[in-house]
Amino acid sequence: MMANRLTGTAAALLVATLLSGCDTMTPDECKSANWHDVGMRDGLAGRTMSVLDGHAKSCAKAGTSVDSASYVVGRQRGLQDFCRIENAAPLGLNGGAYAGVCPASLDVEFRRRHQAGYAVYTLRSQISGLDSRGERLQRRLRDADKDESKQLAATDKDDERKRIRREFDERRRDVRNELRDIDRNLQGTRDALRSAEYALDTFR
Repeated sequence: MMANRLTGTAAALLVATLLSGCDTMTPDECKSANWHDVGMRDGLAGRTMSVLDGHAKSCAKAGTSVDSASYVVGRQRGLQDFCRIENAAPLGLNGGAYAGVCPASLDVEFRRRHQAGYAVYTLRSQISGLDSRGERLQRRLRDADKDESKQLAATDKDDERKRIRREFDERRRDVRNELRDIDRNLQGTRDALRSAEYALDTFR
């Protein structure tokens, strides 16, 4: 399941790609922009320089241009705060993406801590999803019992009642098989979560 999920870095790149295809600022924001502040905001959010291209395209539509120099200065100041090592694990733990925007001297350690936090976030999300799926299946079992009782009450023909019972027995068997699969997945995912949380604790 984990292989099918985006890593924090991949998610960040996807967001940047999506932003490049839509307006990142409104016309009013473009006209009143303090580009140093806009850059600082994007730096604090760990956004890549590609976001500036999105701003430029958005503001071109509004007939304004960006102040790239002020933006870069502001962004660098924002990144100084974003790239503090102690921010890396909480960023990942909250599901935040890291797009490799920190200086080379910090990038390896920042990435390592971010990935440790993101691994815990991913596993917790998987457990939440499995729990929700299990609850839905339990509701299906309860609903099947109610529906079976209604259908049985609506007929007194033996053959029909046997067919109804057989049909609902098959439904319940399929649901219980799914529940057993979920239980197995939950056990493995919880084991993985304990290991990931232990690894994360080494950074605290």
